[in-house]
Order: sequence, then structure tokens, then C-alpha cells
Amino acid sequence: MNDEDGKTEEILVRVGGEEKEKRGDGRRGAKGAVEISARDVEVLEWVCDHYFSTKGILLERFFAEAKFLTLGKQTGQYGSRRITKLEREGYLQPSRYRVLGQVPLLLSPLGYKLLHGQGRAVEHHPVSDIDIANFEHDVWVQRLRTKFELGYGAERWRPDRVLQRIHAEKKLPYVPDARFYVGGQAWNLEVERTPKRKDRLKEILKVRAEGSSKTRVLYVLDRRFSDFYREHMAVTVNPGCFFITHFDDLEQAHWVGKEGAALPLKKLFQVQPKVGEPNESVRHA
Repeated sequence: MNDEDGKTEEILVRVGGEEKEKRGDGRRGAKGAVEISARDVEVLEWVCDHYFSTKGILLERFFAEAKFLTLGKQTGQYGSRRITKLEREGYLQPSRYRVLGQVPLLLSPLGYKLLHGQGRAVEHHPVSDIDIANFEHDVWVQRLRTKFELGYGAERWRPDRVLQRIHAEKKLPYVPDARFYVGGQAWNLEVERTPKRKDRLKEILKVRAEGSSKTRVLYVLDRRFSDFYREHMAVTVNPGCFFITHFDDLEQAHWVGKEGAALPLKKLFQVQPKVGEPNESVRHA
């Protein structure tokens, strides 16, 4: 399979059809077969990991260089055709909701079956639809993941859906929106579009501070309640584990443990942990 730049994509799965004659490029096709590339499987797994995604996010993450955290922008038609094909062939299905002109995409039962056949996401199963109340929050988590993975080299990303399963097994009190690593340092991500109640916030921050001796916690906040969060972080037993950045300026982070000292997010992610290896536990995350 060739993309629009003439590069050949690895065919990971070929579903159905009858075998055809060997083609000139050395690969065999199949009459009526659906060819699923390695990148297609990554797209399907991403949608599964986050319960849903949008075409714009998938184009930005898998088919374009994400230089800025903006809504997905097509830089050619190849990615758009691939996503449309996955939907047309029944691996993705549209939500019944339309949000700001976007129709969220979910993994279909056929899509789950394909992933399970590859030994992927075997613990996950189809969901009926998106949680519309959390749509904007969940879109931001995916956009941040795109920015951090492509821009800062974040890896071993565990989204909320994976962490919820670990939460159920270990009966842990709170689960972050995501957990990831940069340069060996473990991070928890918390995305807050609206402020939590004071009592609940204090309880969550207490657990985070007590369990984060090796893990850092990055809060992405609206400036309107940033000071409110910072004040409560500063009086925990470990204010140094907390960092704050804002939706309107994702290039700067503020270190609560250093009286709000600001430093570029890129530089922050380059700082290596000082002691030991990151703790794998979600609670100490």
C-alpha cells in the first residue's frame, strides 16, 4: 500500500477476498480484500484507548506533523481517505452525537474483534456511545497526548481507560487522566476544565502528594481557578511534585514547589529524575 508520498506501508492484516496474482511490487493482493496497515491498527487502538476520537485528532496524530496544538488540519488527502475507509469497512462507527460540526468516531464491534485477533486491547469491549458531558475534556486529553508524544518524546502512555482497569484490580482511590514517561521520569496528567469542590480537591491533592515521591503531577488548568489550585497544592506534604500549565499557554509550566517558578515545558520534560526509578503504581503516580 503506497501513501501519497510514495512510501509503502506495511500490511498487517488482510481480511477476506480471494488471492490474486502476485503484483509487481512483490506483495499479493486479494480480490475484494480489505488491507489493514500497521498504521491503521495504531489508529484503531488509539480510538479504543480513549473510548472515541475525532477525524481531526487522528489526522493530526497519525497523518501530519503536529507543530502546534490546534485542531487537526489535513495536509493532503491520504489520511482522510484511510480514516474514511476504516469507517466504510465497518471498523469505526460514528457517534449519534454531533459536536461543533464534528461526529466522534468509536471503535465498532468489528474493530474490537480485529484488535483482539492481534492480541491488542483484549480487556476492552465495545461501548454504546461517548460520554457527551466529558467530550471537551476527553478531546483535550487526546490533543495533549499528541503534543507530548510528538513534541516532547512522551512514551508508555496509559490513558484513563487502562488506568481504570488497574484501579478496579488494586482498589486505588483516584486515577489520573493519563500516566506517561519522558526521559525515564513518570508523570501523571490531570486536565481540569472546571474547578473541583474544595473538599474533594483537598482530598485528591493529599493522595497525590503522599504518593508522589518519584512521580510528578502536571495539572492543565483554566487561569480563572489556577490560583485556587496552587494555594491548596502549596500546603500539601509534597508541593514539589506539582506543576501547572494553562490551556492558553501550554509552552510554560509553573512549579508549585518553587513558589510558582516558571520554566518552559520543553525544558521541564528534559529534567531527569534525581532518585531511583519511577514507581509503576498508579497510586504513587
